[in-house]
Parts: sequence; structure tokens; C-alpha cells
Amino acid sequence: MIVVSYGGGTDSTAMLIEAHRQGIRPDLILFADTGSEMPHTYAYLPIIGEWLARVGFPEIQIVRSPRKALHLDCVDKNTLPSAAFGFAGCTEPWKQRPLEKAVAADPGVIAAIARGETVERWLGYDATEGSRVANIAHKPPPYKWRAPLHEWDIARSDCREIIKAAGLPQPGKSACFICPNMRGWEVDKMAAEYPELAQVALTIEDNAVRLTIETPDMKHQGLGRGTKGMRWSEWLKRPKQMDIFNREEDDGEAMPCGCHDRRVVRAVVMGRQKPYRPQPSWLTPWYDQLGTRPHAEIAREAGVSQSTVYQMAARKAGKELRSLLR
Repeated sequence: MIVVSYGGGTDSTAMLIEAHRQGIRPDLILFADTGSEMPHTYAYLPIIGEWLARVGFPEIQIVRSPRKALHLDCVDKNTLPSAAFGFAGCTEPWKQRPLEKAVAADPGVIAAIARGETVERWLGYDATEGSRVANIAHKPPPYKWRAPLHEWDIARSDCREIIKAAGLPQPGKSACFICPNMRGWEVDKMAAEYPELAQVALTIEDNAVRLTIETPDMKHQGLGRGTKGMRWSEWLKRPKQMDIFNREEDDGEAMPCGCHDRRVVRAVVMGRQKPYRPQPSWLTPWYDQLGTRPHAEIAREAGVSQSTVYQMAARKAGKELRSLLR
């Protein structure tokens, strides 16, 4: 059984499209709504929903935390998202916990575990996000966590090509509109496209800074961890001698949600320039059997040469070794 965590952004959208191309059908697709997502993310849900229905995939199930929306929680408590203080606490209560609860309560998942079947949890980590993949490699049962894009050697630039080839519009970056990890040009872009949301963010920042005991981080940064340490209110008022707003759209897709592991920022931004090449569709069904069954037997069933199986086994062994050395 396959359970997909759909984030509403480029990577997870491409993961669904590539799975369909390879003849793989997920059983459950979940989207964790913080209540504070960007408007373009909410607008994309019916678009990808129509595509899912067209190809015979299950519809997206939206899960939410019993708490208020993330930005409303900050308003009530006169505080900022935990990322403003260098923590990743936004993800756990508003995304991870609702997802875990939904998966554990799903009748299909319960039945699959009772039958002794493997329940795979798919995450949209691409080929450049090795450290994120390493973090899920040793998660305990009952689920098997996988990052198919990483296994298929598909980078973020490839993901945009996959979406384009499927005839779908680009979903844009999926992130909360008060994410302190937004870079400067992203704050500029949000203020231009969604001025009402920018004003909400500025009000949250101002209230938190005025009414909360000022730690060094709070005093100097506010929401501005990604804007060179400047509060968003200061950033948006800065002298703009240089035009850093009018960038190519693809540059804005260079980095996934700001909740990700900060250690991978450089690798993601650098990316790879090679064009997307579709991977063999036989990879996924037999990937987990590499090393446990004879290569000749796998090659016969997959309809490929033994040398191809040897190459895939070597790549798998290399990935496992690199994860152990981290």
C-alpha cells in the first residue's frame, strides 16, 4: 500500500505524475493544511485534483490540526512561528501530527498492516536532498518511508519538466505566508501579489516584537531569518537601489518549503543543469528486491539485461553507504 504526503508544491506534484508514468498507483493521498498556505497553493488543489481523477488516482484528502490556523495561533499568542527562533516546531503540530493521525486511522492502512503488508509512506524529496532522505532512512515500523524522486534521480529542475510535459501549470512554491525562512525576493513577491497577506504578516511581527520579551533573535530579526536579519517591516521599506524582485520564475522554484533542512540549501540552489530523462519504469517494482533475489531472476521478470540490474544494485548500495557515512 502506498500513502503519499502531498505538499502542494513542485516536488510532490511531479512525484505523482512520474508515478503514473511508471504505472504505479498510490492508495491514499493526503494534504496537511496549516490554514496559512499561499493562495496559489489552495488554487492548485482543484487543478491537480482534476488530473488525479482523469488518470484514476484517488482524490486528495485534506487533513488539518484541531488548532487554529498557524497565523491565527500566532495572533492569539502574540508570537511568531517557531522558525523565527531557529526551530522547526511549525511542522510537527500543523503537518506531521494531522498526517500521522489520518494515516493511522485509515481503514485501508489498518487492513494492510493486519494482513502483514508493507505500507509505504512517500515524501517528495528530490535527488538533491540527500540529508532529508537520510533523516527518514531509519524510521521505525510499521511504515516504510521512501523518497521516490531521490530514488529515481529526479532533481527539482527535472520536476518542472515533468509537470510541463503532463500539460499542467506549475504549482509554485508551497509554504506558509508567514514563514520566517522566506528569502528577501520572496517577501517582495508576496507583498506585490498578496498585499493583504503581507499586512497580516507585518501585524503579527509587530505585535510579537512589541509584546514579547525580546530575546536577541526576536529583537533583531522578527520574521526576517531569510531577509538578512531584517524584520519584514524593515525589509519592505528598504531603499531599492537594486531590482531583486524581477527574477525568472524558475529561480523562485530553486528551493522547497522553508521548513526543510537548512543544510541542503546550497545543494538545492546549485542544482543540476542536465535535462530530465525518464527513468526505466521497471525500477520501482523491483527496487526493494535488489540484493535479496538473484539478479538474473529480477532481470528476467523486469525484461531487462542483467547488466542493468547490476548497475541499479550498485547505485542502491552506493546510496545506502553514503547515508551511513553522514
